[in-house]
Amino acid sequence: MDATPDHRWLMQYNIVNLVNQCRRLIRAEFDESLSLTDPALRRKLAHYAGHTRSQGLQRLYGEIRLALLELEGEDSPPAPSNGPAVRLYRGQPVDTPTSDKETPRPQHTPRKGLMYRGRKVAG
Repeated sequence: MDATPDHRWLMQYNIVNLVNQCRRLIRAEFDESLSLTDPALRRKLAHYAGHTRSQGLQRLYGEIRLALLELEGEDSPPAPSNGPAVRLYRGQPVDTPTSDKETPRPQHTPRKGLMYRGRKVAG
C-alpha cells in the first residue's frame, strides 16, 4: 500500500465545486478551515456532514457521495477492528482499568490543617 493519498477524485470540476461549497458551510458553522490538500479531507467532510444541523451541507455531501460512486464505484467495507482502541494521552498509551471493582479506591485521610504562609489558619 503506498503512502501517498489518492486525490484523483479532486480532479473533477463538479466535485471540487461541491467540496468548496461544503468547505464554506463548514467554516461558517464549525469555524474549521478544511484544506483541499488534506489527506483526510473525505473523512472530515463525512464527519462534519454527520454532525451538522444544516440540510444544505447534508445535501451537498450526498451529491459528493453520488458523484464519487459514479467515479470510483462502491466503497470497500471497513476492516473489522481487532479489539478496543488504545487510548492515547499526548501520544503515549494510557493504561485504563477495565472495571472499578479491580482498582481499590484510596481511603479518605483526615486533613491535618490548612496552612497559610507557615501559620495554621483552619483545621
